[in-house]
Amino acid sequence: MTAFNGASIACGAVATVLLGAGLAFAQRQAPPPAPPAGPLRSPPPRPAKVPRPTLNEALKGLDAAVADANRAGISLSCAVLDVHGDLVAFVRMDDAGFLTASLAEGKALVSALFGRASGDLGAMAASPFFSSVNASVQNRMVPAQGAVPIVRDGRLVGAVGCSGGAPSQDEAAAKAAQARF
Repeated sequence: MTAFNGASIACGAVATVLLGAGLAFAQRQAPPPAPPAGPLRSPPPRPAKVPRPTLNEALKGLDAAVADANRAGISLSCAVLDVHGDLVAFVRMDDAGFLTASLAEGKALVSALFGRASGDLGAMAASPFFSSVNASVQNRMVPAQGAVPIVRDGRLVGAVGCSGGAPSQDEAAAKAAQARF
């Protein structure tokens, strides 16, 4: 047997002994201490409920928007969002253009976040503040006519936005939806 092989065997034996000793030591460790006696901790507080249109309200509003669009002879996409800009309900009518979906949601987003009709915010779009806010939402806000805020008991709860017709037609459909909340 060479010196190298003997050293390898000796190192392996030492490692085995140390590993065994470590396992034995680990098994003799005391269990973790018990939690202190006393009153039970209360669960963490629940976050405040986000003000938002209910799904039932949103669907009734979208039905009104679709009825308005049908009377006008146009095909729209319409979105209902809560105050955080999260989608509650959405409808895309047959023959509505493919971009109308994102435009309707973008109009509703700007209206929900600023609490005003999207068409009233066009002048603000050039401001650094608006650019910063829009960048924080991945440039999804569309400050063009076609969305209106939804207010319940004097409190902003969301917005509805439509796209696919002329700007005034989009806003008329959004207002028809708004009247159902």
